[in-house]
Amino acid sequence: MKRRRLRAMWLGLVVLVPCVASAAVLTDVVDAADGDDPFDVTADVAYDRTLRRAKITREFVCDPALTLDTCDSAPSGVGALVFAKELRIQRVTQTMTPRLRFGLFHDLELSLEVPVVIDDTQEVRFAGNGGDPNGVAVDPTISTIAPGERDVVVDGRLVLGPDGQPLREDPENLFDVPQEALPTRSGLGDMQLALRWSPFNQERDPARATWTLDFGWRMPTGEIMKGDNTGVGRGVHGLTLGTSIARRFAHAEPYARLDGTLFVPASDSLFKDYRFAQEYVGPGPVAGFMVGTEVVPYEDPARGIKLFFDFALGARYHAKGRDYSELFDAFANGGRACSLDPSATIDPNRACYSVDSNSELAGQPFDGITTVEQFMTAEGRIGFGLQASKHLRVGTALSLAHDTEHFLSSADVGRDTNGTGIVESRADANWSADEQNPTYVRAIDSVGRRLRVEETTVFNVQMNASLMF
Repeated sequence: MKRRRLRAMWLGLVVLVPCVASAAVLTDVVDAADGDDPFDVTADVAYDRTLRRAKITREFVCDPALTLDTCDSAPSGVGALVFAKELRIQRVTQTMTPRLRFGLFHDLELSLEVPVVIDDTQEVRFAGNGGDPNGVAVDPTISTIAPGERDVVVDGRLVLGPDGQPLREDPENLFDVPQEALPTRSGLGDMQLALRWSPFNQERDPARATWTLDFGWRMPTGEIMKGDNTGVGRGVHGLTLGTSIARRFAHAEPYARLDGTLFVPASDSLFKDYRFAQEYVGPGPVAGFMVGTEVVPYEDPARGIKLFFDFALGARYHAKGRDYSELFDAFANGGRACSLDPSATIDPNRACYSVDSNSELAGQPFDGITTVEQFMTAEGRIGFGLQASKHLRVGTALSLAHDTEHFLSSADVGRDTNGTGIVESRADANWSADEQNPTYVRAIDSVGRRLRVEETTVFNVQMNASLMF
């Protein structure tokens, strides 16, 4: 249908990112075999610039002998677990995403999306004083991630050497701060095929709202992100089911959407099943919703001109699983092998996989994939667009998102299999290597060493254009 083709709007990532799509792109489907209009095609392209900022904190056993500013707020003094600020991170990603949409039959569409990451740069630095002149700025003297040379303190007292001078130590870094070796990533991303169908269409039946169902398959086509390359692919198959509904009134079209995504690791990804007491293999599923309204202050259907504004709010739930995190590259750069000798002393910051597990992964350097705790993302979006003719549409959109606070490293030490109710350590009589989680990294997963992301803000600017034939 001609009008349906005119309304087909480009805004990128239809299936997986709900808050970047207006009513038109969520519910309108490119047609085929429709009277004198046998075949429709829409070609879209979008440019996205995303800025992600966050604070990284680390669990810390409070000790007044150390000068971390969070100790003063500890509810029970010495031995209390608090979150000590450590880092500030920033990531800027620029992406160009072409997409083709083909009409297959009445209200049935197939689309192909090919994202290309132009530039993906990141920065990791010590946290400052937060604008408070009386606040504490983190540096190597108080950092637990990249500690500098310092006095040895035991039970709040300085340890003196034979010469009567304080003993000094130079602990290992979990990873270097600032990170000089973080890669600038770019290249072909993970392509997506999507099939969309509208069982009800308001243009065919004005008494009904338009209802659209979609199925998307995000394919692992990009080079898989690893600590020693510049790839941008995640190495998973993303399978998405979604449903959207919209109803057009005189100058407004409110809409809503629900969707869910299941991730299946590809055979060559970093998400491996090492068996035994492994807790998670790949990323957890994601589910979300979005509500919004497209406002049309001016429209001339005869000339194919339409001016519109779009407003949307949405939220997504990310289940717990092993995944890429904000510190993936920093973690991967800091991974170092550990000795499997049970008598060997392992530095608290040496990042290696559980030396106690019965797996080929035991003692190997940490590759950067962590068990990420469940969290929510809330997002708001405003957009503006102009359909200048029957064949050209352009627009822009701004969005702001926030992730709730969550642990970036939260793997369990293992799973009880012998009925004792606990997972015994190597020193216990009932210790069993089969109970140990092979993906557990003591340096970041043990209580008192876990890392947490807070104050996350994500700003996105998008520009888009669509040609309709």
